[in-house]
Amino acid sequence: MLSVIFHGEPVPKMDRVFTNNQVEIVEYDLDKIAENETVEVNLKDLMYVYRTLQEYMRFFHQPTHYPKLSDVESFLGQANDPAGFKILQEAVYSKMSPMMPEYIKDMFEEGDFDCPKLPTYYNEKK
Repeated sequence: MLSVIFHGEPVPKMDRVFTNNQVEIVEYDLDKIAENETVEVNLKDLMYVYRTLQEYMRFFHQPTHYPKLSDVESFLGQANDPAGFKILQEAVYSKMSPMMPEYIKDMFEEGDFDCPKLPTYYNEKK
């Protein structure tokens, strides 16, 4: 199973570097994958992932959908609610993870795709 949580060696608190650049975090070390490499996937599972991303886009593209933190909390719901967190968890762990070749799963487990910079929401001092 793939993990989306930073799982490399613990970084001492004083050595942590934070970034608001989510593009940098997401694209980190993707160049380790050949440009022409492809995988065959189940179309229904791919559509589930696509529809999940569409739903997140539909909610977050318009700030008037979440003027209060409680609006985001309501969108996400609890782990077992039929809401945003549940569909994201399903998309990542049940749908996308099985699509990955074994060597990519191994690279995730080894932390190869863990950006050395952490997202700013990990910064307890902000």
